[in-house]
Amino acid sequence: MEDISSIVSPNLLEPSPEGLHWYALKVFFNRVIYLQSLLAPAGYETYVPLHTVEQFDKGQLIYVEKQLIPSLMFVRCPEQWLIDFKRDHNEDFMYYTDPDTRKPGPIRDEEMRSFILVTSADAGRNVKYFGADAPEYHTGDRVRVTGGIYKGAEGYIKRIKKDRKLVVSVTGIAVVAVSYIHPSYLEKID
Repeated sequence: MEDISSIVSPNLLEPSPEGLHWYALKVFFNRVIYLQSLLAPAGYETYVPLHTVEQFDKGQLIYVEKQLIPSLMFVRCPEQWLIDFKRDHNEDFMYYTDPDTRKPGPIRDEEMRSFILVTSADAGRNVKYFGADAPEYHTGDRVRVTGGIYKGAEGYIKRIKKDRKLVVSVTGIAVVAVSYIHPSYLEKID
C-alpha cells in the first residue's frame, strides 16, 4: 500500500505556521498552472486536487493528470497578503469569502488535512466530487480513518448510490466522497 507522503508533500499535512491559513481560490479561464507560477516566488504552498485519467491517444493507452475539481485551488498564506495579491491579479481568480466579514474565509487545518488526504491518496482514482457543501451529506456519524491510505482523514459515512462512502468536506467549498472503507479502519468521533 502506497504511503501518502510519497504522493503529497508532508508539509501540506502539517498544521499551519503562525499567521498562515488555507484559503480556497476559484481560478478563472483555466489558469491554475499560471496562478501557481505567480504564487511560487512568494514561497506559499498551494494545493490542486488532481487525479489520473486513462485516455487513448493514437491507439495507445496513456495516463494524464487532470484537475479533480476544475478551477479550484488552495493556498496557505497570510490573509492580508492574499488580499493584496488579489488586487494585482483580480482577473485571474476570486477567493471564497467569509459571509460576515467579506474577507478571505480561512479553512480549518483539520478540514484541509482530511481533504488533502482523501483527494491525494491513490491519485484520486476512487474520489467523486459532489460540488459545494450540501447539508444532506452531513447527517451520518462522524468518523476518523485509522488505517490504510486514508489514515487520519475525518468525515462522515453515507450511502450514496447504494455504496457506503467516506464523505469529506471543506465547508462551503467542496464535498468529495471516496469508496467504501472497511469498518475495522474506522473509529467514531463524538
